[in-house]
Amino acid sequence: MNLNAISSPRLLDPARFEREVDGKPVRLFTLRNAAGMVAGITNYGARIEQVLVPDRLGRLDDVVLGYDSLEGVMGGSPSMGAFIGRYAGRIGHARFTLNGTQHLLGANNGPHCLHGGLRGSRFKVFDAVQTSPSRVDMRYVFADGEEGFPGTLALHLIYRLLENNALVLDYEAVALDQPTVASFTSHAFFNLNGESSGSALDHAVTIFADRYFGMTPDLVATGALLPVGQTPFDFRQPTVLDARIPCDEWQGYDHCYLVNRAKPEGLALCARVRSAQSGRRMEVWSTEPALQFYSGLLPLQALPGGPGKSSQAYFPQQGLCFEPQGYPNAPNCPAFASAVYLPGQARSSSTVYRFSTDPD
Repeated sequence: MNLNAISSPRLLDPARFEREVDGKPVRLFTLRNAAGMVAGITNYGARIEQVLVPDRLGRLDDVVLGYDSLEGVMGGSPSMGAFIGRYAGRIGHARFTLNGTQHLLGANNGPHCLHGGLRGSRFKVFDAVQTSPSRVDMRYVFADGEEGFPGTLALHLIYRLLENNALVLDYEAVALDQPTVASFTSHAFFNLNGESSGSALDHAVTIFADRYFGMTPDLVATGALLPVGQTPFDFRQPTVLDARIPCDEWQGYDHCYLVNRAKPEGLALCARVRSAQSGRRMEVWSTEPALQFYSGLLPLQALPGGPGKSSQAYFPQQGLCFEPQGYPNAPNCPAFASAVYLPGQARSSSTVYRFSTDPD
């Protein structure tokens, strides 16, 4: 495919993202592979702002919700496209105890700490350098006490495009001075019909998980793992979402699954999503043990912020989030896999969003 053929108004303008925030330069980095796939990544929150991939006829569309300027990003839906840290999901009552010391966190979701608190990584400017046409490296150092979390934690994040139309996120964090906790994820909103196409509830979703995490009514993990069988949380077979949403009990999904694994390490297939309309497919692979599936709630209530890239307001259920991560609320659930980093300890992980189309 000729890359020049996609140089159209659909490509985001890097000049609209160039300014300083908190004394650090913000940019938009445009990644390309030889097959014609394009990804637009800004270092403000390490956000995925654009992903162009072909449909079954070879036509390119933007399949992630996002904004066409830094002002739009900063005034928009706070998690859209962002790389989430220091801790993805909710930490119950914005507190946890580590080595006998209680740590009080920023409460930004009722009494709970969501996605790293009031000023988590989604609001930070990462140091960034594009090292090739298909790769950008980003770094951020969480300070000791930032949002109430103990310890200095250095994060290195790499976005890469592969020739098989996969967007790869490789990340490694290391505790520099004292024990801490961390869990990271990507919060991109996907619509395989195109970001301006409206509802994504015609998508068929498969989640490769036999168990999901029990939650309180305000969506905090309780420490229980429950079987998906004979529940509305069973996506082990492809399920078109509008057959499940809405129902009498809720207006959408914001639930976490324990991914089935043949081996304890390496990439595992977490989810698959398909659009019959466009013929696009996306597979989500990760080394992370859990997957948060978010369809959006309250479909008639517009998402916060101004219009998106197509000059239209975004609404819940117009984008689907597949967020590989560590165990939710693990610092308060002793039976869960530990989220603790010891000084000098590094942990690395990888998440892959792989795009394809239906066979001809």
